[in-house]
Amino acid sequence: MNAPVPADSHASSSSAPESGRRHWISSVRLVGLLTFGSRILGLLRDIGMAATFGNGALLDSFTLAFRIPNLSRRLFGEGALTAAFLPEFVKADQQSKERGERLATAVFFSLAIILTLGVVAGELLLWWMWRSAALGGVNQQIYVFTAGLLPYVVFICLSAQLSAVLHAQRDFATPAIVPIWLNLVWILGLAIAASQTASRESQMLIVIGWILVGGVGQFLLPFIQLLRKGFRFRRDWRKSLQQCRRVYGLMLPIVLGLSVLQLNSICDSTLAWWYSQPEQKEYVATGTAAALYFGQRMYQFPLGVFGIALSTVLFAELARHAEAGDRKQLAEDVQTGIRLSWLIGLPASVGLVLIAGPLTDCLFRHGAFDAEDVKQTAGTVAAYGTAIWAYLGISVLQRVFYALEDARTPMRLGIVAVAINVVLNFVLLFTIGGVGLAYATAVSSAFQFAMLTWMLRYRLTFHNDSGGWAFAGKIGLATLVMGISCGGMLAVCQAYWPGNRWLQLFLPLLAAIGSYATVLNVLRLEEMALLLGRRTGHLKG
Repeated sequence: MNAPVPADSHASSSSAPESGRRHWISSVRLVGLLTFGSRILGLLRDIGMAATFGNGALLDSFTLAFRIPNLSRRLFGEGALTAAFLPEFVKADQQSKERGERLATAVFFSLAIILTLGVVAGELLLWWMWRSAALGGVNQQIYVFTAGLLPYVVFICLSAQLSAVLHAQRDFATPAIVPIWLNLVWILGLAIAASQTASRESQMLIVIGWILVGGVGQFLLPFIQLLRKGFRFRRDWRKSLQQCRRVYGLMLPIVLGLSVLQLNSICDSTLAWWYSQPEQKEYVATGTAAALYFGQRMYQFPLGVFGIALSTVLFAELARHAEAGDRKQLAEDVQTGIRLSWLIGLPASVGLVLIAGPLTDCLFRHGAFDAEDVKQTAGTVAAYGTAIWAYLGISVLQRVFYALEDARTPMRLGIVAVAINVVLNFVLLFTIGGVGLAYATAVSSAFQFAMLTWMLRYRLTFHNDSGGWAFAGKIGLATLVMGISCGGMLAVCQAYWPGNRWLQLFLPLLAAIGSYATVLNVLRLEEMALLLGRRTGHLKG
């Protein structure tokens, strides 16, 4: 005779995945909140940079020079290295704590050596180019600024590797505080530079010096936290060199997959800078590279606040599910992650397109940044903003493939997306101007997201398709109402308060947030309740 089943056994078994889902979503909220604070500080930093240096050749040179350490951070630090290292660390750590610490130590020291050698080689190359090339002042500025920023690569990439160890231990707060420190130090350096009576170029060099100070602090924060949690760097780390080489071997296809958006951004900025030079007959206006940078900063605000939080926390969970062979729970968490990215991404895209003008005007029209600069930058903000939903979705879907130890699929699709962007760059640049570079990135990202979604269906089995259609309908309706409310309020503000730029920003923004939240509350959307930390049982009745 079969043993009787307790009355609450089904409830307890079904509540375990729900409890796990609530746990990682609560971590998403925590990381999102800290990242939101960092992005606010980042906005203040960018406002200060725009007011101090204006939207001209000097800021063009800095933004292009900063691409290199920024790209290194996102790819080799937060991106490819973390994606390749974290699953391997989870495997080693589950076998024994000593194995995990040994692997982490091996990656740390080998990475430090590789990065240091790379920076020294880069500095020598830049010195040779600076001494030998007969180029103009703007080009010389790029060499000097890039040389000053290169050492930042070492600190931020090592910081990201240590942060990945903390992620595996479910400590998400400390890594999220790291960029807050940089922004605080950057703002301090900017204030000091602005108070000096030196030339603009000297002021920029002061800012670069403080960025390096921020980089040192970004490294020390996770380093000290790991030691406090009992982590020990192992002297016998060379025993894990084989596994370390496996991590680096996995990095190459992951780098190519994760680098798509960054490579597109670099391509956009480089073309904008090159074709704005006088010898190129100025196909695009001077300051387009800086306008693209500020446009990217605007769309990266929701991407950074929510996308980084979601992909960071979710990837750690997916790595555990994949290692345990729990494909069902993995698919359920993926489905939740994709829905949450749509929940935030779609209204963010519509909203940013609608308020691009007032947002740019309020944030950046200060000091040397004039009305013409606002007009130029607002166009790129709106263009990039059309695909926030795709940027968020890509950040989630790529890490699903990496958790499944499939780095080649995102790499191949990424290469195709870069090729599409390059072709569209030249087509749109000479037809609609510099803003076409931003639209090219948006279109290529939408294609990349669609193909990643299509290919994922061959790797995982998703259920409850009817629920997916219901979710899409609710999100679509809420976004439509939000767009009408935001656009209508913006028209009212422009008609009755044409000179008040703050009202033209905040009233439409409040109308958008209020109408979107109200519609989703009326429609009783489960994912919205999860994101806000509410109980969802009453929504299912």
